[in-house]
Amino acid sequence: MEVLESLKKGLESGESDNDLARKVFLSYQTLAFKDRQDIEYTIKNRIKNQLNVPFVSIQITGSSKTGVSFFKKTAFTEGKSDLDVSIINLDLYNRFLEEVHRITKGFTDLSVFPEFYGKPTDKQFIKNLKKGFINPFFMPDCEEKSKWLDFFRKLSNDYFRLFKDINGAIYSSEYFFECKQAECIEEFKGNIKAYDTLSSKV
Repeated sequence: MEVLESLKKGLESGESDNDLARKVFLSYQTLAFKDRQDIEYTIKNRIKNQLNVPFVSIQITGSSKTGVSFFKKTAFTEGKSDLDVSIINLDLYNRFLEEVHRITKGFTDLSVFPEFYGKPTDKQFIKNLKKGFINPFFMPDCEEKSKWLDFFRKLSNDYFRLFKDINGAIYSSEYFFECKQAECIEEFKGNIKAYDTLSSKV
């Protein structure tokens, strides 16, 4: 697989995890859209218009980008794998963070966070926050969250033949985006041979 071979060469030449993350996730082609550039444009343009963010702030991650899920160690499979979307935009990040700050009274009332599989989502939300990103799914219930989930649910339904779900996260900066994707590189380095037998369906 082209991305994996590139990572191997990069690691052999001493490139840092963040440099490799920048190369793969901000420079390389999205494999799931290899022969579907018009679909990629349409999805990103709908996100741009819905969230009022610059088009270039919208990036694809996960197995849709690389052809392989580094943590699940599975290949991208059309119709069964997710499309993970990252929006790198401080204004959007602050808008959602301010809403959570208001609802939780400055994070003094964590009881407003919903439960997921029987556990409150506050710990996951704050864990993500420490890494510079927000997944609105873990937010307390509010209008911003509802609009976000409704939009991505509609997007998922419109492209269900290509992706199981389309999900989104908001990053405060390119630095935090790279740091999060560098976790994929770290995972890859831990067991490179585990990825040799994977074959992406793209």
